[in-house]
Amino acid sequence: MPSGQVVGGYHHGDLGNALLEAAGRVLVEKGPSGLSLRAVARAAGVSHAAPYRHFRDKAALLRALSQAGFERLGTAISAVVVAKPYGPEQKLIEASVAYVEFSVQYPEITQLMFAGTLEPLEQVAAYELLLAIIREGVEQGSFRERPPQELALVAWTSMHGLAMLAVAGLLAVDGDDERSLQELVRAVARNVIYGIVK
Repeated sequence: MPSGQVVGGYHHGDLGNALLEAAGRVLVEKGPSGLSLRAVARAAGVSHAAPYRHFRDKAALLRALSQAGFERLGTAISAVVVAKPYGPEQKLIEASVAYVEFSVQYPEITQLMFAGTLEPLEQVAAYELLLAIIREGVEQGSFRERPPQELALVAWTSMHGLAMLAVAGLLAVDGDDERSLQELVRAVARNVIYGIVK
């Protein structure tokens, strides 16, 4: 069978996406140590040589999987931000909810995304969305007049820390209780926005 020929239901023109989908399944089932190009090929139903047409090695596959995760995170944040005519404060709160919910729903991908396989945060689309919300808030006078990058980093680290606590099951709410989790995230996000000083 020629390298790259698909034995499952995928057309060869979509092999890259099929391999990433298969890699995501292998990551969830076997963890990072069980993720290999050979395992991904089996999961995708293609020849063992096929993945090498898209990924030079396992590191390249991990980078692509991480990038796809960030793209999905950006899509999740963008969806809630544009869904309603929110002001910057509510946009930031809803972006926080989307971030934490994504992390709880895809814990293995989230851990991979922050394992140092990507470029600096400034080159991540999801961060750019957050930065745009912060800039809007500063321009409208809703947020403190500080460098937007500084405020965006405060918001991002708060969201990420909360997300990691949720993934680890260390919060006082059940990660499967969607409403309680959302309420907690919104409460934390409001404290990030309005501060904790009197």
